[in-house]
Amino acid sequence: MLLGATGRLLPYAAGPAGDPDRSAGHRVLRAERAAVSVRPWGIGPLDDQERWAEDPATGSWLALSGRPLPTAGGASGSLGAGWLLRRLLEAGVAALGEVEGAFAIAWLDGRSGRVLLIRDRFGIEPLFYAEPGEGALFGSRVRDLRATGALAGGIDGRGLAEFLTYCYVPGDTTLDRGVLKVPPGSWVELDPERGVVRRDRWYRLSFAAPPVTDEREIADEFRRLLEQAVVRRLGDPPFGVLLSGGMDSSSVLTFARRHRDGPIVTLAFRCRGASFDESVYARSLAEIMGTEHHEVEYGEPESLLAREIAPQMDVPFCDVGINIGTWLLGRAGAGRVGSVLTGDGGDELWASHPVYAAQRLLRPYDRLPIPRGLHRLLSGAANLLSDSDQKRDLRVKLKRILPRDGLPQGLGPFRWRTYYPPDELRALLTPEAAALVSGHDPFQSVLDAYQGYDGPSDDVSPHLYNDYTTASSYYFHRLGLLRHFGIEARMPFYDRDLVEFGARIPARLKLEGIERTKRLFRQAMDGVLPDVINQRKDKLGHSIPLKNWLRTDGPLAGWTEAMLAPDVVARRGLVRPDAVARLVDEHRRRRHNHAHRLWALVMLEAWLQACGD
Repeated sequence: MLLGATGRLLPYAAGPAGDPDRSAGHRVLRAERAAVSVRPWGIGPLDDQERWAEDPATGSWLALSGRPLPTAGGASGSLGAGWLLRRLLEAGVAALGEVEGAFAIAWLDGRSGRVLLIRDRFGIEPLFYAEPGEGALFGSRVRDLRATGALAGGIDGRGLAEFLTYCYVPGDTTLDRGVLKVPPGSWVELDPERGVVRRDRWYRLSFAAPPVTDEREIADEFRRLLEQAVVRRLGDPPFGVLLSGGMDSSSVLTFARRHRDGPIVTLAFRCRGASFDESVYARSLAEIMGTEHHEVEYGEPESLLAREIAPQMDVPFCDVGINIGTWLLGRAGAGRVGSVLTGDGGDELWASHPVYAAQRLLRPYDRLPIPRGLHRLLSGAANLLSDSDQKRDLRVKLKRILPRDGLPQGLGPFRWRTYYPPDELRALLTPEAAALVSGHDPFQSVLDAYQGYDGPSDDVSPHLYNDYTTASSYYFHRLGLLRHFGIEARMPFYDRDLVEFGARIPARLKLEGIERTKRLFRQAMDGVLPDVINQRKDKLGHSIPLKNWLRTDGPLAGWTEAMLAPDVVARRGLVRPDAVARLVDEHRRRRHNHAHRLWALVMLEAWLQACGD
């Protein structure tokens, strides 16, 4: 983990009692090293040469967090701070083309006196910065920046607008006023006296390379690259795999087993509920692969673990299924594994998330000159339908198929990830909160993420390009929760070679028609992945019946009611108590499914309480 400052040494001591950062000697060391402190995330002891390097001849230093890897064909193993510093001094940021994996770097070039904050291609490793006045702060965790006492404090208006709109923050802001993320594949230049000087991209995924159209070639090369990506990320035993039973994580496990004869721990959760439990597939594959399988029960009582998760979030985000599911798996894996492989990123490579199908289905509708009034009438008619307790019910699909009125077409698939159009967001907020978000367009960061796209004008590829810097950040945030348990997440589907090959596969061979996806993935894994997984058709994702739990008089509904009580909401002063009460009433009466909206408000309140606000 990185923690540092430019300019004067700030009087702070981050970390819990007993942490080395609290020692006077470490503070002196931090002053000598331009106020940079380097600590690992607690994923095992790392010697100083891996995390810190100096070049006395130029007065340069480099601090590192994450696990950078050499690109395919380069050196073996992970890359240390010394190697990175030498290459950056020799070639500048162009040397990053030789680096793969997850990393965040703070580099002082003693020849120019500038500090560069550098983040990996896809933004896997976190890195934040702020300008509290004199100089600048930077670190891997917002809570450490907050602990300096140098931040201005308060909620960021753009961050609040994005969080309520999407249930997470896809742009480069946070909810802490003045604290920003270093964007994926980017660097930020700091001057010790002036703070942030400029920002720029050092990597941009291209979809303009010659397409690969031969299906056999696609299947063979995809299989080769995925296996290579898995092998390069295998941890020292004991290591694990987060196993859902879907194609992505199952393929990762299959390749891991092919190259490791020793023990592999598989971690899965089981949610009891009609149309929600798919743990049988994970269980079956674990038995075939001979893993040490741990299956965690996830019922309504476990959802209250959100109270433990909130303090671990640097920027709040909420999806009760995968957040709490990840926390449960981390708790089960604590002490058993030091790292886990995951299948995150497969949906982006193969365009298999339902939002891409929705975008394709609505493309002809988008092209028609339909008056806004007619669109409002059609979407309003669908909203007259009552909600269903089932996940895959026709009424649920009809209510979701048309985007909400007021959402720009340019958002593409994000229209189905958006929970408030502008007028409904304004109706939710108090006058004070409305003034806070005024002038901050929550759609702008998503629209900006299309800039630089250089591929074909189809109905899939531009959105995949966008998602690699926006939607993907959600995976990284939630997998970061594993670090609380001393577990490092490794994601083979975010291997550079694999992602760039995926960008060469034509969209028509990823999403075929409306619902057919991953055909070539299945072809690639034929004879490699057991048929119990390769031939299944009913993938559900990390689903739990949140909307049903919020409609019953159970523990989750009780906690939600307490967190969103009128006096609590009024005291916070961000959203209107009557608007929240209406959401609760409509949800409980099955008039609408407001589960995501309500859960976002609950998690926001829990996060603010954890921050001491």
